Amino acid sequence: MKKIVPDPPASSRKALTVHTPFAACDGHHPPLFAVCAGASVDDAMAHLSVMLRSAYETNFQACETTRDKHLSGMLWATQHTLEASLALIESMLRGLAERQAPG
Repeated sequence: MKKIVPDPPASSRKALTVHTPFAACDGHHPPLFAVCAGASVDDAMAHLSVMLRSAYETNFQACETTRDKHLSGMLWATQHTLEASLALIESMLRGLAERQAPG
């Protein structure tokens, strides 16, 4: 018997998050929080972008106000890592948007 409707392409399935606990304080107690399973990875990446932007802005303020030379070096290293992370997630989000755009 022939199928009337073909199977959708495998690439049309949306990627989803999986249950991932965090905040266990070095194993001294069970994790307090978790990423929920079943959320769209697209949505999760949008939230990640917001969280990275917040970390970037907070760390930048610390970079600008600290007077401790050793701490300043670590904060600026973190700032560069956050900047690269933001660029990567924003690039991925734009790539997904272009892929999903009609036409």
